[in-house]
Amino acid sequence: MRKISVLSSAAALLIAAPLLSGCTSGAGTAPVAEVAAEVEVAQQGVTLVDGWAKAGEGMTGVFGTLTNPGDTDLVITGAESPAAGMVELHEVTADGVMQKIQGDVVIPAGGTLELMPGGNHIMLMQMSAPLLAGEDVEVTLTFNDGSSVTVTALAKEFSGANESYEDIAGEGMEHGMNDSAGDSGAAHGTE
Repeated sequence: MRKISVLSSAAALLIAAPLLSGCTSGAGTAPVAEVAAEVEVAQQGVTLVDGWAKAGEGMTGVFGTLTNPGDTDLVITGAESPAAGMVELHEVTADGVMQKIQGDVVIPAGGTLELMPGGNHIMLMQMSAPLLAGEDVEVTLTFNDGSSVTVTALAKEFSGANESYEDIAGEGMEHGMNDSAGDSGAAHGTE
């Protein structure tokens, strides 16, 4: 008997939902389905579209398009990955030097941040194991509003843009890679 009343209530909701989703209650209001879609987009937060990483070992880059569907600019304040001991946001300068980005990295409200070989990218360093083509790698980004999101990128073979990660030690680098003192003033390969 109890199951029948629960099923009857569920059936009534299923019948009523389509009727309500097409209704508007006056000027300036959206149909219920439209509002639900907007709420879903806002709750998704930042996403990585067409995310991929260069297969390799020691260190590699993560690329794609970070999208911010929200109405507030988001500043990336940190990044980490279970695949790497160190994760930084890097850029390639006009003279071809790869270095840690100095200053704020912003994903604009309602906008995107492109991550690409030869430009801005997420650098995975001190990797505990090689990243093989076909594997997924996760990166968690933290933002100035205290939120965070974990994005996934698919590893693939890539030889374009002549990027070279072998010269980057990941620790104690000059060229703005991090602030600790140490060895390696090696030149960075261009991406």
